[in-house]
Amino acid sequence: MEPNTTDQILNLIEKSQNILLLTHARADCDGLGAMLATYIVLNQLGKNVTAVTNDPTPENLAFLPSISIVQNSMSSSKDFVISLDISKVPLNKIKYNMEGGRVNIIITPKGGIYTKEDVSFNEGQNNYDLIIVLDAGNLEHLGPIYDQNSELFFETPIINIDHHSSNTDFGQVNMVDMVAASTTEVLFHVIKEMEKKYDKKFINEDIATLLLAGIITDTGSFQHANTSPKSMEVAAQLLDFGARQQEIIKNIYKTKKLSTLKLWGIVLSKVQVDPEYRMVWSTISKEDLAEADAESNESESIIDDLLTNAPGAEVIMLIKYNEEGYVSVSMRSTSNAIDVGKICADMGGGGHVRAAGYKIRDGKSFEQVVSEALSKVREYQGERLNVHPEDIQIPTQELKPEDKPEPQPTPQPEPQSAPQQEPQSAPQQDSKPKNAKYLEFKKPEKEKREEKPRETTPQKKEEPKRQDNGNDNGNNRGKQQHNQQRQNQQQKNQQQQKPPQLKAQNQNEQSKPNPKPEAKPQEQRKPQPNNEPTPTPKPEPKVEAPKVEPKVEMPTPQPEPQPAPQPEPQPAPQPEPQPAPQPEPQPTETTDSPDNGTETPAIPDWLKSE
Repeated sequence: MEPNTTDQILNLIEKSQNILLLTHARADCDGLGAMLATYIVLNQLGKNVTAVTNDPTPENLAFLPSISIVQNSMSSSKDFVISLDISKVPLNKIKYNMEGGRVNIIITPKGGIYTKEDVSFNEGQNNYDLIIVLDAGNLEHLGPIYDQNSELFFETPIINIDHHSSNTDFGQVNMVDMVAASTTEVLFHVIKEMEKKYDKKFINEDIATLLLAGIITDTGSFQHANTSPKSMEVAAQLLDFGARQQEIIKNIYKTKKLSTLKLWGIVLSKVQVDPEYRMVWSTISKEDLAEADAESNESESIIDDLLTNAPGAEVIMLIKYNEEGYVSVSMRSTSNAIDVGKICADMGGGGHVRAAGYKIRDGKSFEQVVSEALSKVREYQGERLNVHPEDIQIPTQELKPEDKPEPQPTPQPEPQSAPQQEPQSAPQQDSKPKNAKYLEFKKPEKEKREEKPRETTPQKKEEPKRQDNGNDNGNNRGKQQHNQQRQNQQQKNQQQQKPPQLKAQNQNEQSKPNPKPEAKPQEQRKPQPNNEPTPTPKPEPKVEAPKVEPKVEMPTPQPEPQPAPQPEPQPAPQPEPQPAPQPEPQPTETTDSPDNGTETPAIPDWLKSE
């Protein structure tokens, strides 16, 4: 603060009699505290002072000394003034009523009568010879007071006292200390100079409380980075002057309305984070205020008390709807490297490096204001952090393809090929050279025989009848019964054996194994389709021939096809316990001659050919 500036302020105050005090719309504790302290000091100097704000005083600031003197409207040159001389007849009461397009003003005296001569009419005049604006970055921050009385600000000298770096120096005298934590801190030094000039002590307990309240709120009870040694020194002096610090703390920080607490909960539930641009924000819409039954001014401390606690955030933003129909945006930064005052200045607002804001009154929707604010901050942070939208989209695209290949298992073809090869692995066991020849010889016979058994399947039941009718000899009957029992057992065994597999293999690979060793024929029938080489083992069929003779003759015409239709649905897991060769289960047709009653073992043709 320059000494010449202080002298200019004191000179203007000394020359002026009617002084108007103003602060920004939606006045906070710093603006109101500075305005009320100035009001009390100027009153002590005998000045006519009017303190006006555009909005009603918040309830949590009702404890401030002399808060009742603040008005919410002011007269201007547009007013039509009706004056009544009450020096002779005292005034009892005044009222008015509306009739059609007329206003009737009713004045009731305590005694006597008012006459026309007691009434005069005048046009409104600017009676103020000095305007002191406190804690406002520009005249537009005054709100409707400036919009409706813009001529007054061009005709009247203005003293501008502020601490915002975005201040536009709109006054004839500007005292803007950007290092100061609050406007009340700047005003403290002005009052101290006034005490020196007038040789009078102005700062009492009420003024000290008003000045300390502004410092505490703007520093967040000395938690914000704008707290300087100078701020602490001024606060200490104010405490010496009798400032009621605990009264300030109780009303500002420890007393909250129920509607305010509800609004806080809504704001916290809507907090959003953008880690790429290191920003945190929340919103308060018109519907949110109605849900909490709260007013927009109840959210003043939310951004400082709650949102700035988000870890990793560099820019904190609160966007809220106001009852007057405009949308306000408040910003905070956690580092001097991020100048939110510059961001807000580009949007028509202003403030400090680490605390700023702006308002939108052009009729944009709430969603549009939110979108523009987010875009502006992302643009600023993107340039500072060298972050671009395309860089942010890359990781999101990389994650999606990673998720896609996971549900697409590559091993699908493997299980398909595996089961196909596994059933085909059976012929590997058939690679035994002994049975290979027999499979080759039986191929042509099986192709023919397979067609006959399909036709002769019903002969199984007729054959025992022929044996019973044709055999007169008891010995033959015993043999036939014994043969029938063996045949029935063999048929059951065939149903349990792998002949169904042989049929399927014969159809696909056309291979037929009739004579096989006792323990190995079952394994050989599986490989019949593919193994046709190596006809080396001839002695094995000879060993089997004596045992199979009665059974080999019988299966030659009709052996294999008969069990084939029945065992197909039945798997053959029990081939091992059946040592009998394949022809044994097929002796449905016997070569026994009914006339002689004796069985004549017939040697198969394929053995003779060998």
